[in-house]
Amino acid sequence: MTASPAPRVIMLHEGLSKPLAAMADGAFVIVGPWMADQGWDAWLDAGNGRGIRAAITAGADPFDRTLLDRLPDLEEIIVFGAGHEGVDTAHATARGIRINAAGATHAGDVADHAVGLILAARRRLLEGDRWVREGRWMESRIAPSRSMKGARVGIVGLGNIGRAIAERLDAFGCDTRWWGRGDKPGVPWPRVESLEQLAAESEVLAVAIYAHDSTRGLISRAVIEALGPDGCLVNVARGFVIDEEAMIAALKDGRLGQAALDVFAHEPEDGSRWRDVPNTILTPHSAGDTRESFLALCRRAVEAAKAVTIGQAA
Repeated sequence: MTASPAPRVIMLHEGLSKPLAAMADGAFVIVGPWMADQGWDAWLDAGNGRGIRAAITAGADPFDRTLLDRLPDLEEIIVFGAGHEGVDTAHATARGIRINAAGATHAGDVADHAVGLILAARRRLLEGDRWVREGRWMESRIAPSRSMKGARVGIVGLGNIGRAIAERLDAFGCDTRWWGRGDKPGVPWPRVESLEQLAAESEVLAVAIYAHDSTRGLISRAVIEALGPDGCLVNVARGFVIDEEAMIAALKDGRLGQAALDVFAHEPEDGSRWRDVPNTILTPHSAGDTRESFLALCRRAVEAAKAVTIGQAA
């Protein structure tokens, strides 16, 4: 008897597909644009999307209406991470396609990175490093930094990552508040009624909110102005959640004190537009990139794909 072919799972990110395929060990086959010799559109137009029940996305991959309609049997989109701004969620929901996000899997590591950015900015750690390397310590002491104890920190979005940031800040004795579009009864941190009010009452504004079209440009010029010249804006959500042009202008003019960013409007960022922007700490969208989180996310994605395609988790 001929063995049944392995089920197929669709991905658009070739680099990420390789470790997932190795971990799947033949339980399913990953298909994507790189293997369509006749061209991806032609491959899909030929009906090859039929029978594919699971997809895995890196988040920004364009699982738009056009692609979803070429996958008539798709049941679940498995998100490798928390954000899935590339997915047409409205159309997927209308089709009955489940969106299985992994926000809780690496929320702790993202939160660690966010708190690290807050510490680096507030305690001026990078400036201190330069002070020593450039021999300036021989001439004078560096200006005092700011304490974490009692620092007024506002968190935008109290999901898995936002809550993990708040929990970590408790250890420093911060005065933590938050804003989000829905209340969360029972959490120990007070919710502020408006985003602008949160910014105005905060020394640090940490952005960890769900990133999709509904939150595009949420951190507007008005919010940045409310945070003000003594404020620090930290972003571990997605770059497009902040009006980046308004933020850069405010930093140059001194209307915003500091920014510590792990995400940018356009990625990868070549760094050229940031070379003359003062009081910034920049990291390359690496908040969740720990070895431990990567393995955990890979395992989770493979197990979820197996659950859909062969009815069992690993």
